[in-house]
Amino acid sequence: MALVPFVAEAQSCAEQVELHKRILKPYQLNDMSKSAVCVSGNTYEFKIPLTKGRDYRLQFYAAAVFNNKIDFTIIDESTHETVLNLPGETFDRKVGTCVLASWYDEDADKEYTPYFDFYPPTSTTLKVIMEIPDAPQDAAVNGVVPPKKFNRGCVTIVLYDKAADGTW
Repeated sequence: MALVPFVAEAQSCAEQVELHKRILKPYQLNDMSKSAVCVSGNTYEFKIPLTKGRDYRLQFYAAAVFNNKIDFTIIDESTHETVLNLPGETFDRKVGTCVLASWYDEDADKEYTPYFDFYPPTSTTLKVIMEIPDAPQDAAVNGVVPPKKFNRGCVTIVLYDKAADGTW
């Protein structure tokens, strides 16, 4: 399934890129940053072309309704290698263990948001796959099964780039 916004919520999701972008000198916001409405129980794919001579930083954000329960896989399409395969949140919330859950470093007195850096040696395309599990369902009462629940919310990919070190 493609990462395509639903019409009713497209405007609020479009605002998510602006909400989450940060000033990350020397990085700049890349136009490939996107946000779209996603629904529980679905898998979404998004392709990001990377250019040789540029360094990239990716950050992901998801609506609270998903409770950080999204699994992320990133595949380099030129080599077919999996370059990232992590859950949205882990128990310990350490660097490199999760994609969505921020953590607070008491020693540095600072909150950290996970990010992932890519330094492509050649131009390539990354395929981002996001698997959103089914929403928790209500139990049947007196043999009556309630209607299936769906969670719906924005998932945002913020992409930054800069000239690679040693390039002009």
